[in-house]
Amino acid sequence: MDEPAAINPHVFDDQIRERLRQLVKTRSQSDLARKTATLVSTVNRYLKSTKIPAEFCTAVISALGINPAWLMTGEGTPYLADVSAGTSAMATDLLELVEAMNQVARMKLGALTGQHHLKVLRELNDALERYEALRQVLNRRTRSVFQELLAALKKALQDMDMQRAGEVRKAAQQVSRLCDDPKLNVEFDSLQEFYEHIFGDQVRALELSRKVFVRSLAASDVTMEKEHMALAINLIVSLHRADRVREARRICRATLALYEDAGREWGRYTQLQALHAVLNIELGNLREGLRDLHDAYPLLPEQLKRSFSGKLAESMLLAGLAPLPHAGAIGEDSTAKAVALARFAGLVEDLPALRDIVKRYGGDEKEGLGADSVWFAYATGLLQAGGLAKAEDAPAAALERALVAERGRVAVRPTQDFAYSACLCQLARLGGDDKAARRHHDEAQQRMDSLDPQVSPQMLALALHHANALRLYAPEGKAKGAREAHAAAVRFFAEQFSRGYGAFAAWAQGK
Repeated sequence: MDEPAAINPHVFDDQIRERLRQLVKTRSQSDLARKTATLVSTVNRYLKSTKIPAEFCTAVISALGINPAWLMTGEGTPYLADVSAGTSAMATDLLELVEAMNQVARMKLGALTGQHHLKVLRELNDALERYEALRQVLNRRTRSVFQELLAALKKALQDMDMQRAGEVRKAAQQVSRLCDDPKLNVEFDSLQEFYEHIFGDQVRALELSRKVFVRSLAASDVTMEKEHMALAINLIVSLHRADRVREARRICRATLALYEDAGREWGRYTQLQALHAVLNIELGNLREGLRDLHDAYPLLPEQLKRSFSGKLAESMLLAGLAPLPHAGAIGEDSTAKAVALARFAGLVEDLPALRDIVKRYGGDEKEGLGADSVWFAYATGLLQAGGLAKAEDAPAAALERALVAERGRVAVRPTQDFAYSACLCQLARLGGDDKAARRHHDEAQQRMDSLDPQVSPQMLALALHHANALRLYAPEGKAKGAREAHAAAVRFFAEQFSRGYGAFAAWAQGK
């Protein structure tokens, strides 16, 4: 576990000073001075800049009935009437801790070179022992408070009460600084990872997932426990969401090897096998990945089947093993599956099949294409461009609006921006605006070139980008970069066709 950050006495002084100023807004300085037996001029200095001694804070707490936790940390309400005895005792210990730290800070360590150095060393040792003893007391007192906060945070996240979750999380962050229980801190980081994932900050969620995984391994003897496998899966899923597919596959392979004997009887092991298959598919190993996913899929629980059905249907289509009109029968219905079908139909520009997909899944927020979703806007834009749906504006207009709305809700990853640029290119081309289509294609290429080398775009996005190049540019085109884009697309499809992507057969020949 990371060492708790040292408490800076100067920072505490400034924070306590601000809270004292809040108190004198409802009472005069002279009243505060009288009740604490302090000179008015001294109170005035404390409120301005002078160091605030622990004795004065104690007098304020005793004379005015102030909540020590509020005065020391800002947590809770200002008055003790609303505070439990346990919280009050914890804050009093914190006050003693600060005073012990002040004693250490007041020591003249330069005296170690003088004749009284042994006395100074003894005083330093005594002060540090007092500090450590108080730390242990605080750790014991905060453990139960921390547990209650984690239970409240877990419930708020389960209820999707984000406002409550945010408030409880902030309080838990404060208490976690005083509690060094490794299991509770791992649990807290796990809950924070889920919180960040909901809010769309995938980078922060990934950082927390890595932290939880490493802490868990460091705090154990790496025995064959389901809990560790679950943490590994969480990390793999977080990496996958962040499009760090190669790293996700490395950890997945290591975890499969680690639990090869003990874990085969656990349902989580089958999930790991399915994840490894998906990661292989996304990295171009279609034959191996599809075979393994086909074997693992029937053994998955029903809820996980819905999670993996999209990749199963997508890989069958990309392999050329399933005709698009019948692909809806593959796997359980889910949003992932509906998106995969719509995106593949868009890729091959099979608009009649896409119309049937929209009819079946369109507007289904639970297991289809939500009416406000990016992929519903993309699908309807394609149908409008092909004359199969009523066109109220340009084919790309609805998609552009959906993208603005999505960016307002979540953090859009660079790989998603690349995929969306490819979609806008296709819609502009089908709408007859070749100039806009070329601009979007160049934008997509720039986005792809600027991606972190450890990040892998999805195969459907890469395929659409290169299919756009074949459709926009002739082999001997005169436009700037036209021939290079066309040749790069042919090379891409030829390589993927050789790896089992049968749906790319015609494009592999430049058609």
